[in-house]
Amino acid sequence: MAQKSIHLPSLRGNFGSWNYFSTVIKVKDIVEGNRVITVPESKALYTKNINQILQREIDLSRISKIKEYLLKSKERFFSSLIVAIHKGNPEWADFDLERQFRIDNDLIDDADVDYIENKIGVLTLAGNEEIFVLDGQHRLLGIRKAFEENKSIGDDEISLIIVIHKSDLKERTRRLFTVLNRYAVSIKPAEKVILEEDDAAAILTRKLVQDHPIFILDNAVSSTKMFNLTATDIKNFTTLVCLYEINKILVDYSTLYKSKVIIRPTDEVLKQLYKKITDFWSFFFDTFPNVIKFIKEESVPSKFIRNKKNGGNLLLRPEGQLLFATIYKEFDDLKRIKVFKENVAKIDFDLSSKNWMYVFWKGDKMETGHKKLKKSIFRFLLGKKDEKNYISNELTKIYKEYNLSYKDDLKPIV
Repeated sequence: MAQKSIHLPSLRGNFGSWNYFSTVIKVKDIVEGNRVITVPESKALYTKNINQILQREIDLSRISKIKEYLLKSKERFFSSLIVAIHKGNPEWADFDLERQFRIDNDLIDDADVDYIENKIGVLTLAGNEEIFVLDGQHRLLGIRKAFEENKSIGDDEISLIIVIHKSDLKERTRRLFTVLNRYAVSIKPAEKVILEEDDAAAILTRKLVQDHPIFILDNAVSSTKMFNLTATDIKNFTTLVCLYEINKILVDYSTLYKSKVIIRPTDEVLKQLYKKITDFWSFFFDTFPNVIKFIKEESVPSKFIRNKKNGGNLLLRPEGQLLFATIYKEFDDLKRIKVFKENVAKIDFDLSSKNWMYVFWKGDKMETGHKKLKKSIFRFLLGKKDEKNYISNELTKIYKEYNLSYKDDLKPIV
């Protein structure tokens, strides 16, 4: 069944071998009658069996998150959907500009006016076209679901970039579909922390590194975009991504975003969460003053510093910092934070100590496995003995790899 015809203000452009149109269209004009469809819903690019496979690639949980974002966020915004028009007879009409065309009282010459006239116009969709999404199918399906629940978003305007698909040039359009999805890569973790304006943990991480008296120091935060420090970094304390992961723990991220939809909290909530974070770091730095000395490049024991020989101190490693925050939060949730605070400084955090050797430190590098065991050992050292048998069994296996015997060497400090 044909849709009603619509007239869209548009720009006409050229990129490589593609001519395209850039326009805006109301949500209701996209979803009512499914004027715009997904590639699996179209028969223009692939055969039925390939479309069935593509349909299975659609992530329903992602669609649900997009729907919730559209319904709950007043500051909702999407990048352009890239669509292809198949069949039908879309028509383009130029705007006719007056020759005496001025901007800020400067007369635009005839050559520029000719160029502008050739680029600005109206694209008319008769309603008998098939329009399918090359980039943004999850956004389209999320828009449909949101419109089903709240018709008021129908007047929101979505940006469309339109290319013309010809049935005799399927390979060309399929290549464009592949390229658009191949290069739509996720941003690096650190870039997400820097750019995200709705994620509370990201917002508070930026505030921490911009305002906190320790984290504003030169050697506090590495410039790396990843979680771990580089192997050659012997100066920096932590990374932006590590701080972000720690903050997710401290602010109860999974509780804050139960529906998995990231909506910016109120300023008052952010203020309360930031206090939780700064309280944690105040305790950490007060308890381990050598960390501050390390950041300030003051004298600290040589075995404290990260090194290849014995690893240095676990607290100068992002993985150790994350573990520390995890157990801190566990004890806080169990109303045992006093036990944690009164005793954690008694733990030997040297990587070459019997507490962490072979579990965190292996030869001349960090051991990245044994996640559960690491947490269990930390809890055990603070007096939580219910996992003693598990710890003993796991360490026995690990020690055997080095032709050693584990003899219940770990002793709680509480």
